[in-house]
Amino acid sequence: MNQDGQAVTLDSFKGQTVVLTDFLSLCQEVCPLTAGNFGQIAEKVKMAGASSKITLLEVTVDPARDTTARLKAYGRNLGAPVNWQFWTGSPASIAALWKEMGVFYEKVGEDPGIHPIDWWTGKGLTYDVDHQDVVFVIGADGHEKWLIQGNPNLQGGSVAASLVHFLNANGQANLASPGAQSWTSRDVTAALTYVTGQQIG
Repeated sequence: MNQDGQAVTLDSFKGQTVVLTDFLSLCQEVCPLTAGNFGQIAEKVKMAGASSKITLLEVTVDPARDTTARLKAYGRNLGAPVNWQFWTGSPASIAALWKEMGVFYEKVGEDPGIHPIDWWTGKGLTYDVDHQDVVFVIGADGHEKWLIQGNPNLQGGSVAASLVHFLNANGQANLASPGAQSWTSRDVTAALTYVTGQQIG
């Protein structure tokens, strides 16, 4: 279901192009950077007049903690427009989706000596979720057209101010130096241009 508690499936977006990624709202290393790139993509889609044709979709790998209320607050922090959605569901339904997409994730303990805090509740976190960092473009026919894997590269862009403080040391390092295997908002908008036939960005 989406951040508004509405029941949804990928089939709901037949006829639209979808940019899909996996995330968890409590990530401190990569996901806030992915959100930074998604913000850039959303703005380019809006400028192209394609917001009704292209949906940005982040689906959790942490359904136990990513409730609809938390995801709504997360999207609000990011200033996400209506065509940028955040989904959760039962552990079984989330596992089935990511298995179908070939995305690996697993629950792990927090690193010893590190005591991260939940940005929403202020409470300490007891576990993390390791996951692949993958972005898909799904065409209007519902079929996967493009994918890329790696750290998001903001190319000097910004992370929402409300989430910058949430990046841990690894997250700050990823922001400063995303590495050779990384992707930019420009990579995704180029894929969207190819898939939709409309210039995006």
